[in-house]
Order: sequence, then structure tokens, then C-alpha cells
Amino acid sequence: MIKEKQKKVIIIYEGERTEENLFKSISRHFFADRADVLLVTLPAAANLYMLWSKLREDNFDTDIVGVLKEMNSDVSKKLKNMEMTDFSEVYLFFDYDGQQNNVPKKWAKNDVLKEMLATFNNETELGKLYISYPMVEALKEISVAERDYKTFYLSLEECGDYKKEVGGVSDYADSRYISKEMWYIACDASRKRASVIVSYKEETDYQHFIENMSQEKIYEVQKERFIQKNRAIGILSAIPLFLIEYYDESFWEKIGALRGRS
Repeated sequence: MIKEKQKKVIIIYEGERTEENLFKSISRHFFADRADVLLVTLPAAANLYMLWSKLREDNFDTDIVGVLKEMNSDVSKKLKNMEMTDFSEVYLFFDYDGQQNNVPKKWAKNDVLKEMLATFNNETELGKLYISYPMVEALKEISVAERDYKTFYLSLEECGDYKKEVGGVSDYADSRYISKEMWYIACDASRKRASVIVSYKEETDYQHFIENMSQEKIYEVQKERFIQKNRAIGILSAIPLFLIEYYDESFWEKIGALRGRS
């Protein structure tokens, strides 16, 4: 990875204040001396399904920044005088939507999330997609004392009320007070959770984790083992997994060292 300040990263997400504040927090703690991070939020009328659909209609020959400008006037203003070539990396964050209510009708019968993960699988090309289950608020499930998620799974019927239910007492309720060490703990908890979801055991080897706990694999397992068989979903926030994948093995070792002091 390039370490110079001039590196530009664009993070695209749906949602409101929660997402913005969390991304500002990781930008402050992990990117301040590494890259300039531009945060772009998509309103409901310009969601990630629509972004992917427009790219697909163009046979993925158009770039994501150009399509974003066409989709929404507010986003266009934010990206004024910017082109795709201005950014070294593109990341997209998405909450799992089991109903696919926002999918354009022409793709309604497709496994659109699987196709989106195949499309958005490289941060230096069209972008890399990360999915939270059931939503970004899953981060609030993490206990600093336990260094783990409080709840393992959630029924699909409960997903609609999840944001309200998880919004009570939480170590991660206020992003202003999430320290760098707390993010390390969140990464450790998410490493553990992703490993158990995919392979039924905690993965502690960095290379094996990177090779076997991809976003595509996590979605595949969530769909086959949880969603289809049990109408449930394994709770997992995508932001800590992004940090693990973004940094190299030295970051993984810091997480391990922190765990060793518990």
C-alpha cells in the first residue's frame, strides 16, 4: 500500500448519520497520515442497487464516479471537478437487504448481492463492496469487556426492528468515544465472528483468514446456512473486516497482541 498523504480514497455508503460518524472515526484513527478519504452517502433515490444496475447496463464500461454524478445532484456537487482517476481506491458499504426491495424490477429474480460482490471485488477497479449483517449497527453488539459480539444470530423477522433494539446501551453507541483500541477490539471480535460463521472455529492465521473469509464467502455461507435453512442471519459488521483487509499482517498482529493482554 502507498503511504503518501496524496493518496485519495472514496468510501460510498447508504444510510444516515451513524454511517457517516463511524467512517469519520476510522478516518481519524487510521487514515489521517495515510490518505485523504472522501465520504459519499447515497440517498434512498440513488442506492447501491441502482448504482450497480447502471454500471451493468453499460456493460461495466463506465466508471463509478461518472455514474454517481449522473444519479444524484447532491452527490454530483460533492464530486464536482473530480474524476475516477483522482482516486486510488473505491470502497462501498451496504446493509444486507434480504427482501431486495430496492432492486430494479428487471433484476428482481437474480441473486443481485452475489452479482454485486462479483462486480465490486477490487478497490482499484470498480470498487470493493463490504456487507454488514443485518446492518452497520451490528457494531453496537460488540462488548469491549468480552471482546466479542453479544448476540450470534438474528431471525429475519427481527431485522426490521434491529436498529431500534440495538441502539440502547452499547460501548460503541457514540462514535465520538470510539478509541483506536476499541476499533482493534472490534476487529478482533469481527475476525472471530466471521471465522465462526464460515468455518465454525476462530481463525488466528492472517493469510488463511484473508484467503478464506472474503466478502463473497461470508455471503455464500450466510445465505446457505443461515438465511435459507434457518431464516436467520449471523450478526456481523463490515467496517472492522474492511480495516483488517486494508492493512497488512502487522495490523493483524496488533489485534493479536491486544488479545494477548486480556
